[in-house]
Amino acid sequence: MAYKKRKNANGEGTIYKCSSGRHKGKWIGQLVIGNDPSTGKVKRKSVYGFSRGEVKEKLDDLKRELNMGIDLYSQSYLTFGDWLITYMYDYKKLEIRLSTWENYMTNINTHILPTIGTVALADLKTDDIQKLLNKMNKEGSSSSTTRRVAHIMNSAIKQAMKNRLISWNPVDAAVLPKMKIKEKRAMTMEEMDKFINILQEDRWGAAFLTLLGTGLRRGELLGQREQDINLDEGYTEIKQALAITKEKGLILDEPKTKSSKGKIPLPEIVVNALRKHLTRQKQLEKWFADKYNNEHKLLFCTDYGTPINPRNFSRKFNQLRKKAGIPKEITLHGLRHTFATRLLELGENQRIIQELLRHSKGDTTEIYTHVSMDVKKAAAEKINQLLKKSLK
Repeated sequence: MAYKKRKNANGEGTIYKCSSGRHKGKWIGQLVIGNDPSTGKVKRKSVYGFSRGEVKEKLDDLKRELNMGIDLYSQSYLTFGDWLITYMYDYKKLEIRLSTWENYMTNINTHILPTIGTVALADLKTDDIQKLLNKMNKEGSSSSTTRRVAHIMNSAIKQAMKNRLISWNPVDAAVLPKMKIKEKRAMTMEEMDKFINILQEDRWGAAFLTLLGTGLRRGELLGQREQDINLDEGYTEIKQALAITKEKGLILDEPKTKSSKGKIPLPEIVVNALRKHLTRQKQLEKWFADKYNNEHKLLFCTDYGTPINPRNFSRKFNQLRKKAGIPKEITLHGLRHTFATRLLELGENQRIIQELLRHSKGDTTEIYTHVSMDVKKAAAEKINQLLKKSLK
């Protein structure tokens, strides 16, 4: 390949015009970006353009990044996918729950790597990010999943910037889909009465009653240990949660957030149910003897003392829900919504409900509180009576 070269005395790098080959007619610029650590050979980065001025601007950008300490050599062979995997294993895995980490990896393998994983980290643009988010939206991914994927990419790029692998964050300028919250219905009073009545007949009835009476999350309930509860004082303390992981199976992990930890008051009806439950659990321990193994002293466990698989617990709820004649739109997590809604209907202050649900933000609590139509009609009747007085 023949080149028409021009050496620059002002240190702007080497710029020349290509006279043959696939880059014929283009201007090419080269800048020394370091040395190959294995061979010691000088490593150069090339840029291309249709004018000398365009190439000079690109070289100036490279020099600016070098002056900022950006590792252009590592950048030259690193794809976004390569960096994302490195980030998840070497950085992110240290700071989040294993179950959350595995959820992130599922999103990475499903959405990010197949679409933009092969893009060079140095070449990653906001357009690449936006096209991925738009693709997910078009294919029916929920807004929460799409925003989670954006969050993963954003945190990975921020770490890359700290590591001097890239000088800017292309995720910052991407437009995220509007958050669409799928409303989860709470039980009506009639449904709640039906559900509570059938719980008395079931082995795990005290567990579901505890959810209704405290608003605990599924993992928090199944992670409760006997030493976490004080039935005499009427409270329980959230210290850990049971989680399903691919790597380790069922594990006791940190609660969902920092604000999730804390003491939760227990209603008297829940305290009484838990006393009966613990008595029966002690009987099971005697009956199964050597086969019984509740090493963590879990408050709720299988007949053999092992942790209850959260999926099995959800299946059990669906059986009881169906038996009570409650529609399937009421989910297990709907018991948490029911707890919050009943308190709101009873006139409890929303700040107190927020504390009981252990939400760090009040707007999250608003998602959980729903006022029943009967309560709304009662409120409308109050206005009706007031208006009637004004007409007299």
